[in-house]
Amino acid sequence: MIIDTHIHLPAVSQQRTYEQAKRIMLEDLDRHDVDYAILIPDNLPGSSIGDVETCLRLLEGEPRLFLLGTIDIQRQGQEWLDTLETLLARRAIVGMKIFPGHDPIYPTDPRLYPVYDLCQAYHAPMVIHTGWNSGHPEVAAYNDPRYIVEIARAYPALSLVIAHYFWPEVEYCYELTHGVPNIYYDTSGLADEEVIAATGLDKIRTVLIDTLRQGPERVVFGTDYAMCDRQRHIELIRSLPISAQVREQVFWRNAVRLFRLNIAPGPCAI
Repeated sequence: MIIDTHIHLPAVSQQRTYEQAKRIMLEDLDRHDVDYAILIPDNLPGSSIGDVETCLRLLEGEPRLFLLGTIDIQRQGQEWLDTLETLLARRAIVGMKIFPGHDPIYPTDPRLYPVYDLCQAYHAPMVIHTGWNSGHPEVAAYNDPRYIVEIARAYPALSLVIAHYFWPEVEYCYELTHGVPNIYYDTSGLADEEVIAATGLDKIRTVLIDTLRQGPERVVFGTDYAMCDRQRHIELIRSLPISAQVREQVFWRNAVRLFRLNIAPGPCAI
C-alpha cells in the first residue's frame, strides 16, 4: 500500500474546473497505484489549487482522500480558528499546514501559538513548509529548521512534520533536527529535478538513509503532486538500501500512525 501524504489539487484555469482537477488527481493516484492521499489546500480564498472550504466540498464521498487545514495568520483570526477546531473535532481534517516562506512569517510567530495549541490538543500533526521556493532561495530565511526545533521543544506533545527537508540544505536540517523526538519529515519535492540539481541526489539519499537508520518511524512518503512527479518519488524510496519493513513504514505505516488515519491495510505495492 502507498499513502501520499503531501499532494495539491492540479491548478484550475479557464480550461479546467475544480471537479476536472479532482478527476485528474484521482486518475494519477490510480496510475501509480497509490491507495490513499492527504490533500493540502492553499490558505488563500479562491486559490487555483483550492482553499479549505473548496477542498472539503470536493472530498465529500471520497474515502481515499484526507485533508489538512491551513491558515493565514495575517488575515484569519479567531473565527477561522474556531472553524478549524470544529473540523479537527469532526476529523474532517487530519492535521494542519503552515507556509513560512510562501507567507512572510516565522514558525515562532506568537500568532501561531493558538494554532499549535489546537493541534496539540487534538493530536493533529503540524506540517511546515521549508526550504527554497522555486527561483526564490531567500524565502528559506523564514523556515529555517532552528525555528522548528524551538517549537518542538515548547510543544513536546505536538508532532511537527518538516516538508521538503529544508532543501537544498538537507544535511544542515538533519544535523539540527534528527535528535528531536517529535520532529518528522516528509519526502515531498526531494525527487524533483530542480531540488536534485540544487541539492545533489547523493546528499538526498544519504540524509534519508541516515534518518531512517536513526528513526524509521519518522519519515512519511509525500510527493508535492501536482507540482512534482509522483513516480520519481516512488522510485527514490524504492532505490534506498533499506529493508522491506522500513520501506513499508515509509510508504504507509508511518502515515497511518502519525495522522491517525482510519483505513484498512491492503496489499503492499512496495
